Amino acid sequence: MMKFSPWLVAAALLPLSLAAACGNGPAAKTADGLTKVKVAPGWIAPDITWIPITVGISNGFYKAEGLQVSLVPPPDNSSAVKIAASGQADLAQTTLTDQMFAAKEGLPIISIANLTQTNNWGFFTPTGKKITAASLKGKRVGVFDDAWTKAMMGVVLKNAGLTARDIQQVTATDGDIPLLIANKIDVATNTTNFAAPQYVQETGKQPETLLATAVGAPDIPIANYAGNKRWLQKNPAIARKWLAATANATNWAMAHPEDAVKAYETFHKLKTTGYATDLAQWKATIPSLKASKGLFTATDAQWTQLGQALKDAGQLDKVLPPSEYYTNQYIGK
Repeated sequence: MMKFSPWLVAAALLPLSLAAACGNGPAAKTADGLTKVKVAPGWIAPDITWIPITVGISNGFYKAEGLQVSLVPPPDNSSAVKIAASGQADLAQTTLTDQMFAAKEGLPIISIANLTQTNNWGFFTPTGKKITAASLKGKRVGVFDDAWTKAMMGVVLKNAGLTARDIQQVTATDGDIPLLIANKIDVATNTTNFAAPQYVQETGKQPETLLATAVGAPDIPIANYAGNKRWLQKNPAIARKWLAATANATNWAMAHPEDAVKAYETFHKLKTTGYATDLAQWKATIPSLKASKGLFTATDAQWTQLGQALKDAGQLDKVLPPSEYYTNQYIGK
């Protein structure tokens, strides 16, 4: 959803076929005794959901737990979960749909915490051009190649009595809000914390919005943190320390949004969308991070609802028990 960073181009990834060679043994140590933890972020280019991790690294929250955390950027928007499953990373920032499809394929990966707690994905059109699910027919719709977009699009189209053939999908690699503003697409798909702030920053107006939850999609979390099962089994204390440090970094970033965005933008000199937009997007993200039980905690109902929605849309043949998708056992030390 964000600008592409040259920093990511230089990140070399091992072929996924080398999973067995990589393995996930006991965590390695640095020369000064810190435990190494590799994390695959969920998007090909930097976006503000990286803030908890980049703040955790830059501001010493991970080091305080005895950890040295590094990022292993993915080659596309659906590979983070595979990178962790293969052993090229220990943990991944991904989506619940990625986790469900990984479980379907039998990959050794499990969700260990919710990153966000709501489903704020939807459709966005220019100011004054109201959007309904039925009116998607024949429209040029900006989409991304990630699993969440494909899943939610399938759910919405089915509930609206449409199919993918009824719309013109335009795949975006560098953000679709600029395409909407430039009239290269009629409808953008995105989340409210990304799309609305960027549209407002660039036009001074609010976009029209149709949330997927208004068209039958479940109101469940979008993003999560997942871990390689082999690594988790051998390093449970490290996983708990990583989540504890990430929680501390997240809480600090919510309390100090301006400083958090500055830390994120200076991390490895990331190429971002600019301070004003990044700050607006992070502030819009904060309300989605906490549920009634606070950060991270997931429920059986969230996974069951998503699984049933995907099955009803023909994207899953079978919904597995929630315990096959997630665990809360690493939350809290």
